[in-house]
Amino acid sequence: MGAPWDVCVLSFSEVLYDARTLNVVRSFAREGYRVCLLGWGNARAVEVLRRAQVQPFLRPRPALPRVWQQWVLFALWVLVHRRQLHARAYWAADIYGLPVAAHLAHRYRSCLFYDSRELYFALAPLRDRPRTQRILQRIEAHYIRNAHRCIVSGWLDAEELQRRYRLAQPPLVLLNVPPYRVLPRTDRLRQSLRLPSENLVLLYQGAVMRGRGLEHTIQLLCRLPESVLCVLGDGEYRSILQQLAERFNVAQRVHWLGWRPYDELLEWTASADIGLALIEPITRSYELALPNKVFEYCMAGIPTIATDLPALRTLFERYRIGILIPPDFSPEELLRAVRTLRIPEVWQQYHQRCREAAPRLCWEAQHSKLIELLATSSC
Repeated sequence: MGAPWDVCVLSFSEVLYDARTLNVVRSFAREGYRVCLLGWGNARAVEVLRRAQVQPFLRPRPALPRVWQQWVLFALWVLVHRRQLHARAYWAADIYGLPVAAHLAHRYRSCLFYDSRELYFALAPLRDRPRTQRILQRIEAHYIRNAHRCIVSGWLDAEELQRRYRLAQPPLVLLNVPPYRVLPRTDRLRQSLRLPSENLVLLYQGAVMRGRGLEHTIQLLCRLPESVLCVLGDGEYRSILQQLAERFNVAQRVHWLGWRPYDELLEWTASADIGLALIEPITRSYELALPNKVFEYCMAGIPTIATDLPALRTLFERYRIGILIPPDFSPEELLRAVRTLRIPEVWQQYHQRCREAAPRLCWEAQHSKLIELLATSSC
């Protein structure tokens, strides 16, 4: 009996907010492949997947305090449903899906693809937890060679993974970019928060954790009384940053908006004035980062202030979609970059460059590489 699915995607993420997983499954389904996805999600996520002709196997993320407990439950859940997940190819959307995807691929003699969306052997949140980091590293080292192909989201990540594991084939680079859209400027943030039109809206979107420059941005608000910081995302580090904002007496100008479903995210992004990607090179993963937030800012037409890290430098030198500042930037350097982008003529120049770059920095430009990968694999 043949496999009921062409591709089975296993994702440890919240599907509704996971840009990369949604783009991948939609690409496969658009080409007529029979696709199923197992991951965390609610009824709204189920509807989103069904509209894309993707079969959902979703359940709410369990309220367990530790990631490893959720991971064990995730693995057991996959194994319980293994017969329903019989597929020609398995796509591990992160390291947490890799062991069970490898097990199913071996069981059904199917292809295995591993989307290493981060350098999991050098995660910033685990910088102070070396034992946990070593466990992840050993898991990846054990299973990555079972994959028919490894996929990464940045050029330098590909080089790093190849150098570390000496893979039979070099990793395929699929940039973590949004689908192409021409987005007009909106007032969604200002209307939602009842902000005066003269306020400068600084935006950070993504996980709230150390090494993202948010402490410096909060301090910056003291020197820009007409500015506000909007955060589209969340994380455990939020409480520390809230205390910092209270200490600097700017808490009322830091707006924590939480995660937004991926399909509506850019409408919020397009209402900001400046996007922030102040990644600090506190680990190798951050040092080589090419974060999707930069591409989302670009698609929304807003310029970015980012740190001058290798992959970001390559991107900014080619497309000139924002301003780079040193990784160890001073408050004055960040302030100077913001003030530069406040000049209307300068902002408009960067806005226009974002518009010009968007057709090349979009998911449609990655789609053919993804489909060719599956079509040319002996699955």
